[in-house]
Amino acid sequence: MVVILDTTLREGELQPGVYFTRESRIALGRALAEVGTPRIEFPIVYPSRGGRIEDVKDAVTEIEQNYTASIAVLHARVLKEDIELANSYDATGCAIYMAPTGLHRREKFHGMERKVIIERFVSALEFMKSCGFTYRRASVEDASRFALPEEKSEEDTQEFLHNLLNAIQDAGATHISIPDTIGMLSLTRCIPFVKSVSAMVDIPIACHFHNDYGNALGNAIQAATIPGVEEINVSIMGLGTRNGITDHYEFVANLEDLYGISSGEKREKMRWLYNIFIKETGIPIPLTHPLSPQCFVEKAGTHQSQVVKDPTGYIPRKKLKYDAINGVRFEAGQLMSKQVVAKLFEGYKLHQEKIVDITNTIAARSALRKREVSPWEVKDIIHAKSGIDLPIERINRIIRGSDLAYIMLTLKPQFSTPELLKEVMRWKEVERIDEVYGDVDVILLSRINDFEGNAVVDKIRHRFKDMLIKTVTLPVE
Repeated sequence: MVVILDTTLREGELQPGVYFTRESRIALGRALAEVGTPRIEFPIVYPSRGGRIEDVKDAVTEIEQNYTASIAVLHARVLKEDIELANSYDATGCAIYMAPTGLHRREKFHGMERKVIIERFVSALEFMKSCGFTYRRASVEDASRFALPEEKSEEDTQEFLHNLLNAIQDAGATHISIPDTIGMLSLTRCIPFVKSVSAMVDIPIACHFHNDYGNALGNAIQAATIPGVEEINVSIMGLGTRNGITDHYEFVANLEDLYGISSGEKREKMRWLYNIFIKETGIPIPLTHPLSPQCFVEKAGTHQSQVVKDPTGYIPRKKLKYDAINGVRFEAGQLMSKQVVAKLFEGYKLHQEKIVDITNTIAARSALRKREVSPWEVKDIIHAKSGIDLPIERINRIIRGSDLAYIMLTLKPQFSTPELLKEVMRWKEVERIDEVYGDVDVILLSRINDFEGNAVVDKIRHRFKDMLIKTVTLPVE
């Protein structure tokens, strides 16, 4: 079984604009452990650059002390002082990295000789072993360049790579990582390269693929099936330097759903993990990501007609089971199917002609406005055409609208707002709170659903039921 190492909290922070706090590291480390991620990687912090060791160490301690199935791994340069610093975090694992290729030796390391690279790896690994790290990974940065004739230098020979890997193994490494640092390892070159490296040593191989050409996921899946490969590095949303690396969800879902290979993690909690990430960081899921809300919205009328009756005609069964926490919704537009309108009226008696009329009116409104029709507009059209006042909550469950809403709260006179405000301000799904005067006491701008998929207004009604006279929800158009 392949072992996953998630490096969101280390590699992910190399994505421009991404910064983690002490609290977000603890929350994300805990969430990764909850889904069963065996190895969670962290950076070391350099106090000389203003960093606080506690900002990372507290998250490491959370993993090491409370989750027996997960370990923390510190990532360090091939330097004794880095390893000493890593040792102060009390983690089970440490990974060191250095690039041995001619390009890096010439430019980054000022002409360092190949034998010095080997000596540094050996010295660092011996010191790591003396520190008591039981997981000791040596990352041969830029390793894939050895498999790229058009990119490597004359000194990047298979003999040198073989000598380096064997010296690393003999020095006490428990794992060797062979990163595709420049993301140029094609799908056809991946298997031969990984197999050739695996044949050179007797210890497990770890793979770390960058996504510069979109090959990270394909390479990771291929590598996971190669004997000798034990570990695949991933990150949430594939975050990492430049175009990032293999996406955690995509890797797990592909292994579990399509290949029947156990990832060792809780497939059913992947959506939850990503929701925690969004909640803690505010980083949204890209529109084209397999967990994007777009994945569970149908626009084409023929698709809508099928999905109303059986969504597995267009959406994979296991994605519906594990990922569609709010179900499937439909866009009200020019292509809208009458089957969607009929679904809105389940439990009502309405003639087919009226359903067709409402459908055509919605389509015409979309054509006129050059946009989709909002749930509130659908509600108005339905009322004008049928006289039926459908609850907006019912429409929102079926018709795609804004993810934000204004929630207006009216409190009983004997209650004041500070108690409610103090708690609600801590909810990550609430973006803004205004205390007002008149018929309404508090107005919230909030996500319609929290990060667990529950309606925020229901959460408010339940938590403050003794304080409330009424609540009114107005989705943001």
